[in-house]
Amino acid sequence: MRFIHSSDWHLGRLFFGESLTGEQAVLLQEFVVMARDLRPDAILISGDVYDRNVPPAEAVGLLDEVLSRLVLDCRIPVLMIAGNHDSGARLAFGQRILGHKGLHVCSAVRPEKVVLTDPWGPVDFVMVPYAETASVRLEMEQSGAINPELAMQYRLAGVDHDTVRSARRVAMAHAFLAGGQASESERPLSVGGTGAVSSAPFEDFQYVALGHLHRPQKMEAGRLCYSGSLMKYSFDEAKQDKGAYLVEIGQDGELSQEFLPLPSRRDVRVMEGLFADLMNGPQQDQNPEDFLSIVLLDETPVIQAIHRLRSLYPKTMEINYRYQQEAIQCLPGQRPDHRLLSGLDLFESFAEWTAQKPLTSQQRETMARFLMETDSEGGIG
Repeated sequence: MRFIHSSDWHLGRLFFGESLTGEQAVLLQEFVVMARDLRPDAILISGDVYDRNVPPAEAVGLLDEVLSRLVLDCRIPVLMIAGNHDSGARLAFGQRILGHKGLHVCSAVRPEKVVLTDPWGPVDFVMVPYAETASVRLEMEQSGAINPELAMQYRLAGVDHDTVRSARRVAMAHAFLAGGQASESERPLSVGGTGAVSSAPFEDFQYVALGHLHRPQKMEAGRLCYSGSLMKYSFDEAKQDKGAYLVEIGQDGELSQEFLPLPSRRDVRVMEGLFADLMNGPQQDQNPEDFLSIVLLDETPVIQAIHRLRSLYPKTMEINYRYQQEAIQCLPGQRPDHRLLSGLDLFESFAEWTAQKPLTSQQRETMARFLMETDSEGGIG
């Protein structure tokens, strides 16, 4: 069984206020050509198909075009789950009709199973979309689902209740697996915490096609795998390779993988230098149309620096000065990771910065109670 594992397309994404839909369309055109040439048995898309619950019309049109070409023209089954950025109900619209054509979408709290066959027999694909812990407690009537780990265990426990279990099994899940390396462009899965789960719930699967983390990465010799995002969505991803995985599961469950790079026509890069040197123009191996974060090495501010740089590098999205970064310890690798802070710590820091004085004990207690109540009700909508 050969399949392509992709995830985190984030269609409709904005990058510093600029729509990336055109860039995504070019990349997905290459993705379709790659799929057509490789002729896999299936394509797996592990969540965050859209960038927000109500995607723009052009993003919906792009997904419709890509899925139509894959499923109808190339006749490749596509299995797709909802992520934390998606509206599950919108993503799964028309599923009962489209499933007969080879497009299988799962967005429910209860996982679904699709069985595909190859010359050696059936392979189970268990689809586990993102779901809030509170939703698992309510919809599955499991009061013991008090954290993401237990919620995942309860969700997977009933998958084979009414069906025969195949010897070869693949899970699709949109989750933060403990030990995974995060990027700046991801939205945390829980208020004030990581929402991480261990690999234990997935121990019965030969391969776990994960979504959520934007850095391509493999764990447990590749059995647990994030394909990463379609393209670079933050400057801390500048040195990451983007693409998809071609995965093959043999007759006895043996696993092989190949990373298939999909470089963007416009890269996301961090460039540094003195202002005068940068104004000499890009070097031969540099695309002036790349999305750029420019770090100036000048020791004093340059008047209208970003506007003047954009005359040569039109996609300059931000500029920073090295001396300022050093002064506030904001060099790459030194910046505090806000995702590691609790919701209360984040609010307290913000309140102190805006009011120029710390919270009183009563204010802190009130906010802590509010966050606890919100989390128990399923998070902030």
